[in-house]
Amino acid sequence: MVRVIRIADDGTEKESVEIDDFTIEVVYSGISDMLRDAGASKGMGCAASPDLPREARHRREKVITRIRG
Repeated sequence: MVRVIRIADDGTEKESVEIDDFTIEVVYSGISDMLRDAGASKGMGCAASPDLPREARHRREKVITRIRG
């Protein structure tokens, strides 16, 4: 199951949709494989890009924290 979230600039959730594995496999089987691989390597985090301004990095961290919630 995957939850896709649209988040406002202030970090609040605007909309979300949950997509099951079957739907993902029907729409595009490669996405399902990538999600399984990503799930198998849970310990790997996303590094902040040094090219982003401080505000963008902060917003990105808020989004990642909310998704992992």
